[in-house]
Amino acid sequence: MLSYYETGIKTLPPGLGRNTLVGSGDESQLRGPVNLENFWRVTSYMNRITKLTLSACLPLDGNFISGIRLFKSWIPTSMYRVPIVTDLRHSNKLVNGKQRSKYDNGVNVGTLRSPKERKLYGCGGFVRKLGFRCFSSNSIITAKASDSLKELKKVNSKNLKHVNDKLIHIVSSQEVLILAYELIKSNPGNTTRGSNSKTLDKLSPDWFKKTSKTLLAGRFKFKPARRTYIPKGMDKNKKRPLTISSPRDKVVQQAIYLVLNAIYEPSFLDSSHGSRPNRGNHTALKSIKQNFTGVKWCIEADINNNFPSISHNVLLKLLKRRASCSKFLALVKNSMKAGYFEDGKFFESNVGLFQGNVISPILNNIYLHELDVFMENLCAEFKKGAKRRKSPDYRRISYLMSKETDNDSIRKLRRQLWTVDSKDPLDPNFKRLHYVRYVDDFVIGVVGSREETVKIQERVRLFLLDNLKLTLNQEKTLITQFSKDFISFLGTLIKGTWEKEKRVRLIRKNGVNRKVRVTSRVVLHAPIKKIFEKATDGGFFFKRSGEFVPTKVGRLINLDHADIVGYYNSVIKGTLNYYSFVNNRKSLGSFVHGLKWSCARTLALKYKLRFASKVFRRFGGKLKCPDTQKEVFIPKTFKAIKIFGCKEPIPDDVLFKKWNNKYTKSNLFKVCTICGSKDDIEMHHVRKIRDLKRKVEGKEMDWFTQQLAAVNRKQAPLCSSHHKALHANKLTLEERQLFNRKLKLLK
Repeated sequence: MLSYYETGIKTLPPGLGRNTLVGSGDESQLRGPVNLENFWRVTSYMNRITKLTLSACLPLDGNFISGIRLFKSWIPTSMYRVPIVTDLRHSNKLVNGKQRSKYDNGVNVGTLRSPKERKLYGCGGFVRKLGFRCFSSNSIITAKASDSLKELKKVNSKNLKHVNDKLIHIVSSQEVLILAYELIKSNPGNTTRGSNSKTLDKLSPDWFKKTSKTLLAGRFKFKPARRTYIPKGMDKNKKRPLTISSPRDKVVQQAIYLVLNAIYEPSFLDSSHGSRPNRGNHTALKSIKQNFTGVKWCIEADINNNFPSISHNVLLKLLKRRASCSKFLALVKNSMKAGYFEDGKFFESNVGLFQGNVISPILNNIYLHELDVFMENLCAEFKKGAKRRKSPDYRRISYLMSKETDNDSIRKLRRQLWTVDSKDPLDPNFKRLHYVRYVDDFVIGVVGSREETVKIQERVRLFLLDNLKLTLNQEKTLITQFSKDFISFLGTLIKGTWEKEKRVRLIRKNGVNRKVRVTSRVVLHAPIKKIFEKATDGGFFFKRSGEFVPTKVGRLINLDHADIVGYYNSVIKGTLNYYSFVNNRKSLGSFVHGLKWSCARTLALKYKLRFASKVFRRFGGKLKCPDTQKEVFIPKTFKAIKIFGCKEPIPDDVLFKKWNNKYTKSNLFKVCTICGSKDDIEMHHVRKIRDLKRKVEGKEMDWFTQQLAAVNRKQAPLCSSHHKALHANKLTLEERQLFNRKLKLLK
């Protein structure tokens, strides 16, 4: 006769079943990854001491159970009244007891270990004694989504190799799902249907509760996506596939992204810049500007069909290093293998990632993080020497100056000294390797010989092929002499040194002018010709005798004067902001003034003035709108400012605070905007407000959408009956007036 203990911690009083405690069901909120020490709430607990009676008989084959020598199992028969845990208030330690080997039909199949959950296997003995804190009274315990994600990121920041468990509890949390919805609800693509007709429209709070249960049970299945093709770059004949997931699946995908980002973002290296918070094109280019000084050879590399070529097996192995939650891994796997429809036919996805999937960018970063680590080790291995030696010419002239006594001769030698390099660029004892990656494009800068550069390129190619099953694009992978030729990276031309740059500059310090030697820096140029070619494809220019001539944009003539000017301003400011760091910013002046003339010719067509000169006489040199006073943006100067748009990293506390603000301002749990009902609330979604404020193909917007556009909103809560009436255009005049009044009060 032996005994064992069971301890239950519940948010609702547990009942007694035949063999175990009856759980409190879905109302229990303590099953997620919540730090219990943060919640001072009363919980009911129970320690059961079960009397086990052994049903014994002699084994026929002569085998004996380890330590007991009896056959078959233990049967629970009665209850003791003596509780083991008497003061939970002062104890939160776990004390492990003993348990004998598990058995099945007389065969030993296990080792001495603690049981899982409330299972009755084992051969008795004291199993465990648990103590928990006592919490303040509340039957429903919830944690803010930001708190669980913040705690997850904190743990993974302290230990970059931490293996995370029970991640499905975070993803399935209703708070996290609501946070994910709030983050993506206003994206234009989320009103585009996937393989079915469901979008975020008609989304109700019950959907979050149902989806949470399905995720926690491991039964959630992503729907197949819908594949379409869009033009690739400026070549209209080349197209790339775009796979569109169901908007409601994107909510779950965003929740997965939040978890993956909290785990992996602290461990990503500084060399990675694509698809990461507070990083982008400018941070990548700034890194090249700062670190590629002195680089002689560059490897411009591009991975061939990066997203479609990613191996699912390799990716899942990488994920298992940091995540041990089987349901979470199965959910990510199901997202990758959901398949897609193309021309009505279903295609399986056994390899590659969808570029329309929310989690594809971070999964790609997790995959290529292995390349980043490989390159970090390669850079450390290649490094040689502390500093460059003096160049032969510099040492020769310096020696002559030291021997010369005539001041005029010394002055001539000093001027000659300024014309030569102080350091030897070909020093064989000084080597460096630099690496920057943006998604699947990366640049490797080599301070060394061309032969070493070729070997490095081959090592990178073999690593990608052997370890990641990826190949380099032979057409786009080039070796360039960085000190003489430009490389192209992220729409920018980059070169190691600038021939016209002076080696000596006159600076004023402490009221005294002095000549000082300056080091040649990396030069970044805007590709003026490519910018004009893209604008030509957009209809702003046409080519005549090799020159770009401004022309009208016919698709804009139905817009208001202010909207036309605003559209051109967006193109001008966007171009100037992106190329704010370039050395040839003055060359962008021709592009900006060309757009001004294109705007004038568009307005000439709108007002039927025939000539741009008449438009300038009527509206001024900056084409000012007479009603709104809006005019074409022309900067005061095109002088190079060399400013990168790199924002300082946002502290986690501020970031999560913003998330909480979004959560508290959600309209999901508000009443119907028309009748005030709390039942069957659904969200009505519309597309971009700026697209709704004007006529679409000559048709007027419906009344409801006009009201949403008037207050610049994209979602509004409605009850099911009024939502159906809205789509059927059967709202009464009184209901419309009531909606108009309440919408203005909706925050």
